Amino acid sequence: MQDPIEKTAAPTVQSADSELGQLKAIPLEDGNEYAGTSGSAPKGQLRRKFKTRHVQMIALGANIGSGVYVSSGKALRYGSAPGMIIGYGLICTMAMMMLNILSEAQCLFPTSGSFIDHASRFVDPALGFAIGFAEWFGALTVVAAEGAVVPVVISYWTTSVPAAAWYTIYLVIVLGQHVLPNRVFAEFEFVTGALKVSITFIVLFVMLIICCGYGGSAIDRGYNYEHLSAFPNGFKGVAIVFLLAAWATGGQEIIAIASGESAFPRWDLPRASKNLLVRIFLIYMSACVYITVLVPYTEPGLLGSSNVAASPFIIAMGKVGIKVLPDIVNVVLLIGLAGIGSESMFIASRIQTAMARMGMFPAIFGKVDSLGRPLYSNLTCAAISIVMTYINCSTGGAIAFAWFSSVSATTTFFAWLTIPITNFCMHRALKAQSDPALEMKHAFKVPYFPLVPALLFGCTLFTLACTIYTSASPISDAPSASIFFQNMLCMPLFFFAYFAWKLWFRTKLQDPATADLKSGRRHLSEEDLATLDAYYAQPWWKRLLSYVTF
Repeated sequence: MQDPIEKTAAPTVQSADSELGQLKAIPLEDGNEYAGTSGSAPKGQLRRKFKTRHVQMIALGANIGSGVYVSSGKALRYGSAPGMIIGYGLICTMAMMMLNILSEAQCLFPTSGSFIDHASRFVDPALGFAIGFAEWFGALTVVAAEGAVVPVVISYWTTSVPAAAWYTIYLVIVLGQHVLPNRVFAEFEFVTGALKVSITFIVLFVMLIICCGYGGSAIDRGYNYEHLSAFPNGFKGVAIVFLLAAWATGGQEIIAIASGESAFPRWDLPRASKNLLVRIFLIYMSACVYITVLVPYTEPGLLGSSNVAASPFIIAMGKVGIKVLPDIVNVVLLIGLAGIGSESMFIASRIQTAMARMGMFPAIFGKVDSLGRPLYSNLTCAAISIVMTYINCSTGGAIAFAWFSSVSATTTFFAWLTIPITNFCMHRALKAQSDPALEMKHAFKVPYFPLVPALLFGCTLFTLACTIYTSASPISDAPSASIFFQNMLCMPLFFFAYFAWKLWFRTKLQDPATADLKSGRRHLSEEDLATLDAYYAQPWWKRLLSYVTF
């Protein structure tokens, strides 16, 4: 007779996804998902249809797009080779710390509100509203921002089709899937993520071959390090890289928000964190090394173009006569734009639904239909995204949009400040109420607490201060309010939302002794514990193989 533990374990490629995907959601401790809600909260629940492979691929493929392929050229141009390595290295390290910290609370309270819900229940409802509103609006601007890049990428091949036509095709692909059950979005992200990761690895392998000598003297390897000044723009150049790297690598919070619809968050989130480590070092940091070795920051292509021709990948491959891969890079860009746009639509609609259920948005947006779709939130987010995308068709609209889209660029820093603060406050609440949640068997804990949250908070303050500095005193322009707020519009928006909510509702800091540790909490079942026991009893190589799930 087969051991019952073996029936629930997920150590192999074949069993991990199929069996974990069938786990039933564990009942909540009380009738509400979010802290501070009542029995009159909107009915209906988001479906936990995301399987292990979906969450893992979102962790691997999220944000691979224009930030990696195009904005990296701007980072090299202003930051130089050492500045790019320093900037991306710091931001990538911060992203890994952030997801580990966020996973600790999300494994206990796996709601779609994620860190917004956690900030409200452990710190202050005003903080939850402020970061929630900034993230919601920032995600909507990303949908439009990715759409605005589509005609630019297409212009590499043709300019005969009006931009509005490409906007329409993009919006149909991005918004159409959210009319369907959430598993359609999950499969779309899985397929596009797999394509992006696979092709990106091919591109990086080609870059490695060029670094090793392919192309001969057609390209001057190591020119940045041997002949050019290390920091031509001084500290400002490095500081600009922080913002560009945050744009390229930010948005990892989607992994936690997606876990709100995952069958087994305690299994999926920690593994997604490890997948993020793979993406950061095998994609972001290796890309930085190859780019800085092959493309001088004085390269005219970086200085004289604002479209995909400014991609350092295309520049390097063009110099050694590779004609096909640049087209492939553009295909990856198009896939990435659709994927990131869809992810941002998902984030915006789930945040809006969560905030409605928390009493921060009108209750109608918290309604979920029988298929698990937040229809009213989807419709609202789609309408705003459509307006903000088509506004790029006019010159004046494009200027206005540039201001709006700046919100998403710096929202990452405010989210990364909120998450460690929330983590400290959650630990205080658990201690004050003698709750052994983090001492239970197989509980996910932040390593080296409180050092890691403190480091993330300090590093985020530093990078945010650097962004404020370069916005107030730009490298290539005279200081102006216009330039400052194009980068920092999120800051006044965040503080206005915080103080408006706090003054209007007279909110207070949460008392650790009475903070809500029940709503939305998910305990590990006997089945969950058996799965984890069987997994950790295996040799390391079998555990490693379990990450390969299709």
